[in-house]
Amino acid sequence: KKYVLVNIPAAHVEVVEGQRIVARYAGVVGRSDRPTPLLLSSISTLNFNPVWRLPPTVVSEDLIPRGREMQSKGKNVLTKFHIDAYGGGKKVDPETIDWSKVSPGTYSYSQQPGKDNPLGFLKINFNSAESVYMHDTPSERIFGRNYRSASSGCIRVHNIEHLAMWLLADQPGWSEERIQELKESGERLDVRLKRPVQLRFAYITAWATEDGVVQFRRDLYEKDGVGAVASAY
Repeated sequence: KKYVLVNIPAAHVEVVEGQRIVARYAGVVGRSDRPTPLLLSSISTLNFNPVWRLPPTVVSEDLIPRGREMQSKGKNVLTKFHIDAYGGGKKVDPETIDWSKVSPGTYSYSQQPGKDNPLGFLKINFNSAESVYMHDTPSERIFGRNYRSASSGCIRVHNIEHLAMWLLADQPGWSEERIQELKESGERLDVRLKRPVQLRFAYITAWATEDGVVQFRRDLYEKDGVGAVASAY
């Protein structure tokens, strides 16, 4: 009766209720080298002002190379971006880390809530073998682009507070004002949905609308199998 659909090629997040799309949000999906997976899951919890625990891909492909680059210039990537490193369950002094000797798995990393946190003020969770999730972002300029394949696999959602209100509509005590207060205050709060909401990540590059217009979107991950044919025209 109600579910959330992410169409990856369209970079859209659609809220469906009673077999009608009741809201649509611009999204940002994974790049071609870090694709967003296809999945069927259920949204279970919402983390307001979440701590970001850096996933393995970001650590190996972004953090460590950036750490080495900045170290060569006498700077510290952890200090600049307010990221904490942990080894053996204990917080590590960032000045003691030699990035030339760091490899994936040497430390775990997390970033506290704040203006630099890439999750923004809200993270939406669901089971996923690839450990992806949906989240806010501190930088909204990218939502104005037509081409929005720029993430590491997770989905960034424009106006995510409206989606949160829809997800929490059946739970007492929730209102747009309360969500806005959480956004402004920075208070950490984890909320479990009483009724999980089904979620599907789909890959649809062409579809028809009710007015007979056919919509086409870029085959981001070359799943349609027509790349050679299309390039011949």
